[in-house]
Amino acid sequence: MSEAPPILDPPQPPPIGPDPHNHEEKPTPSWAKKLGPLGTFLLVVAAKAKTVFAFLLPALKFLKLGKVLLTSSTMLLSIVVYSALFGWKFAVGFVVCIFVHEMGHVLAAKYYGIPVSAPVFIPLFGALILQKRSAKSAWIEAVIGIGGPLAGTVSALACWAIFQTTGNVLFLGLAYTAFFLNLFNMTPIFPLDGGWIVGAISPYLWAVGLVLMLAMLFTGHMTNPMIIVLILMSLPRVWAALKRGTADPEGGEQTTPTQKWTMGFAYVGLCAFLLWGMAITHDIGTQELRPRGTQVAALR
Repeated sequence: MSEAPPILDPPQPPPIGPDPHNHEEKPTPSWAKKLGPLGTFLLVVAAKAKTVFAFLLPALKFLKLGKVLLTSSTMLLSIVVYSALFGWKFAVGFVVCIFVHEMGHVLAAKYYGIPVSAPVFIPLFGALILQKRSAKSAWIEAVIGIGGPLAGTVSALACWAIFQTTGNVLFLGLAYTAFFLNLFNMTPIFPLDGGWIVGAISPYLWAVGLVLMLAMLFTGHMTNPMIIVLILMSLPRVWAALKRGTADPEGGEQTTPTQKWTMGFAYVGLCAFLLWGMAITHDIGTQELRPRGTQVAALR
């Protein structure tokens, strides 16, 4: 007599969810139990915050917090100094305009893959960035140089637009100041932006800039000792370029005639636009600050 085959249990489907043999559920903290629903809510918030922080941490490392802190701390110092001279509202707007100017340099340098330092603000001087590697040609140096005044012009126009919208003369003053400072920066002498720009056109224009700077110095229009020191430090480079007849680095790329003409038109055009912006905001400011009775009389 044969034996009946054993009855086999059907295979069980795999469990849905985490395997209890491999993952132990974390017990709820005692403080959360005491708080009841509020404790559960706080646990969920903490878990979400941990997830967000885990996502942001690589981004913060990418931004290099050291650079951010350097720029923000020197910006704050400049705001404090300028506030004592012009009031905090103007100081904040003024420093923001300088920051926009410097970011124009940073973006242009980034376009050509040239690493630069974070913008560093120096009270009563402005701000600066330093290239960590020299550019391959005077053309690239000029593009990086003109990037600042172009961005600064945008900030001036933005302040002017805000004035036109709100009627707040603070922004008119900021617009005039931004136009003026960017125009001053176009002076064709190191370390100003104009020195880098005209290098692509002709290094002999640096001699013109030196004459202009000396004229401002002897007439009392230039009193910032920091700029004077930087000009003196740049003289060896200027002299070497004048002897070679080019600002292009030895062994580097040569600036083409088309690039020279392009930068020349850009330089003259931007200078003319900044001069126009400075003149018209000055005229509008004169009208705005004129006593109301005089304004009415003039209109009649």
